[in-house]
Amino acid sequence: MNRKLAGSAVVGAAIVAIVVAQFWGGGGEAPAAAPPASTPPPSIVQGALEVYRDAPDSAIEIPVPSDWAVTRDHERASFRRGDLLLETDRVPITQEDALSGLRATLGRQGGTVAEHAPIAERDTAEWDFTYERAGVARRVTVVGLGAGDALVTIRFEAPAADFERDRSVLDKALKIS
Repeated sequence: MNRKLAGSAVVGAAIVAIVVAQFWGGGGEAPAAAPPASTPPPSIVQGALEVYRDAPDSAIEIPVPSDWAVTRDHERASFRRGDLLLETDRVPITQEDALSGLRATLGRQGGTVAEHAPIAERDTAEWDFTYERAGVARRVTVVGLGAGDALVTIRFEAPAADFERDRSVLDKALKIS
């Protein structure tokens, strides 16, 4: 019985000490709350590649995020993290170059299509547009690379307000080998 009484006294004394420290401890104002941490831009984990063969001895290897949720539909791979989308695809085309091939895929989206500096010594074009989804403006860049009778595309999509901050995802994906 004495052990229980002694244990209760120790616990009670500890509680009293905590309460006293809260009311009479420091005597100053409470420290200011830390500013909210800014969301770091997402990154591509090294080592993951999406590969599209364009000839028996040639392929386009695109660095992709290995730690993002991925879905696949035929040759399209969609990588998602929150509001961000990085998508790769291989689309058959009859056009002679990436610029006209990308223009042929425009549909009703509009936007601008322009030549892009060659990537991995391949003919390349870029399509930029914005659209609205659920009341939020979204910005999209699609880069198309000529791959024989196909166009390999890399699409990056983000809320328009965050696009430039998160563009490093697209920039890293364009380090194609």
